[in-house]
Amino acid sequence: MFEYERTDECLTLRRPGTRWLSNGFDGGYATAPAAHNLTVPEGFERTDLATYAAERLGSPPEGPTLLTGVRQTNARGARYGPVEAVVTAGLSNPALLPAGDDSHSTDTRGDADADASPDDAFRPGTVNVLVGSAEPLSEGGLAGLLATVVEAKAATLVDLVGPTGTTSDAVAVGCPSAEAGAPFAGSATTVGNAARVCVRDALAAALEARYDGDLPDPRGAEHATVTSGEATPFTP
Repeated sequence: MFEYERTDECLTLRRPGTRWLSNGFDGGYATAPAAHNLTVPEGFERTDLATYAAERLGSPPEGPTLLTGVRQTNARGARYGPVEAVVTAGLSNPALLPAGDDSHSTDTRGDADADASPDDAFRPGTVNVLVGSAEPLSEGGLAGLLATVVEAKAATLVDLVGPTGTTSDAVAVGCPSAEAGAPFAGSATTVGNAARVCVRDALAAALEARYDGDLPDPRGAEHATVTSGEATPFTP
């Protein structure tokens, strides 16, 4: 469905006339021929991210752009039915969500920080997910697909390593631009089911590639963030 261009530090997905929805730094809806996943250097601290992306790509991005510390050689994809997913995954800054209040201190530094690893090697984080549907979706349907993808990402991470994600995860979902499209892409739909399968399998493969089969325990990560606080339930 997509054409791919990849270097060590840039992965571009191309398909003319794609309608995208992203929660990245340049997020929102956009119709564009491409989406990008860029690897940032160690110690990355820039905040002018649109300018930075344009410098890296040689021109303004052609579509949604995600940033990560993970090299694009560790990207992995999966296809099933009308859906295709590509993922890069690192766990240096996991976001942990205990079932109740937890008073642990938090560290919200970004995805270019190092993992706590035995050899003190640079182990950048962030889970970036790009998903494309071959079936047109309405704007509501595309929003539903983004929700389905985030849910599948979180469920897969909880099953494999514990956290729901990292503090800097991003998702971009796309479909053919059309005047009309399916209004739903939840888990019971063909597109939603396929997205769940693809995200699960691409994310598992990306973690395998990133950590050579030796998945870390994010609970011991130096830059983990533990959600704290206790809300007051009420009946509306």
